[in-house]
Amino acid sequence: MSIALHPPAEAAVANDPDAVVAWVRSWHAYPGPGTVEWELRRWRSFGRQEVPVRLVLRGASEIAEASGRTLEWRTVTARRQHLAEALAPGTSTLATAIASTHSKWLELDEENFARLVAVVRWFSDNPGSGMFIRQLPIPGVDTKWVSRHRGTVEALLEGVRGDRDLGVRALPRMCDVAVCDRSLLPSAPRIFATSIDELSSLPLKPSTTLVLENKEGLHALPHLPSTVAVHGGGYSVHELATVPWLAASDVVYWGDLDTHGFAILDRFRQHLPHVRSLLMDSSTIERWGELAVPESSPATHIPQHLTEHEHNALARVQSGRLRIEQERLPWPYVVEYLVAL
Repeated sequence: MSIALHPPAEAAVANDPDAVVAWVRSWHAYPGPGTVEWELRRWRSFGRQEVPVRLVLRGASEIAEASGRTLEWRTVTARRQHLAEALAPGTSTLATAIASTHSKWLELDEENFARLVAVVRWFSDNPGSGMFIRQLPIPGVDTKWVSRHRGTVEALLEGVRGDRDLGVRALPRMCDVAVCDRSLLPSAPRIFATSIDELSSLPLKPSTTLVLENKEGLHALPHLPSTVAVHGGGYSVHELATVPWLAASDVVYWGDLDTHGFAILDRFRQHLPHVRSLLMDSSTIERWGELAVPESSPATHIPQHLTEHEHNALARVQSGRLRIEQERLPWPYVVEYLVAL
């Protein structure tokens, strides 16, 4: 790195020769890193004079010292070497991973840096452990620590063995279910929660499956013949398309009247084309528009699987930046609509 020192011109020397002499002497006595390079100047009034023209710093150590970051650079190099030796010596992919994550492991104190090395080594030595994160037998490491530093751990692990899979188990997404016709599943509670896999294995054959965007509506639903209601789980709603008995039924989706509600409906219909929507139309917006609030963060998704009526309703929602939560609709009106359906 070459840093120009911008020596004074002859006119500046004439204006304040003492200051220039002091400046030149200070560079003669320069004690810092790098090499000061000098050049000869020929000035009419002052003759031949050698002046410093640039400071040349060679190598990262000199650059770090000149910028007052020697300690940081020593930490970087020491930790880089420690990671390389402790995880997978001589692996080029690890060197890339170490470089790409340096801003993360550099900000750790010594204790947490040691934890990082221990965690990556454990995952490297125990691929596909099938444990929950809370079960990891790594001293000083808890669930919050792994969650907080997971991106760095995954990146370094990819450098060690070529993939980011920690091999741990995650708790299954629990799906809330309301059996609106108790005869469909007499031995089960009316409302319960289960995993998608267990939901698929239930001996259910409803004529209609009502998928709600929000959980609260499940608890307020009345008896509905041959109907099961399921919480959609927001943008995870497409997972329900893998449930055989649900896919075989008349599926009705009821979401909020906002851009996200229509985006979720669009995703669901992409995986389950026969899904119908409920109370997601322009007439509902027109009738209950006074219940709307501003939608602060509209979805940017451009739907591809909405009907014409749903597209019209979405356009009204977008133009007015409206949001009508499904539970805000008067419940007697909703129940009457459901019973008629």
